Amino acid sequence: MENMLKTLIIITLCYYLLKGLIYLMLWQTTVKLEERARAEKNKKKAEKEMEEELWRRDNFDEEDDN
Repeated sequence: MENMLKTLIIITLCYYLLKGLIYLMLWQTTVKLEERARAEKNKKKAEKEMEEELWRRDNFDEEDDN
């Protein structure tokens, strides 16, 4: 009976250890995906701002020519 109880405790501890490792991996993956999404969003925002600045400069130059 004591041997069976030890086995049950070991199995339970292994279960929670594996469950914790899986949650840790999922959390790390989520953090990395979030960082990549933020970086991509900032990159697109910077590209859009640069494009808008170029349009403003072109429009300003055309007004100076007239």
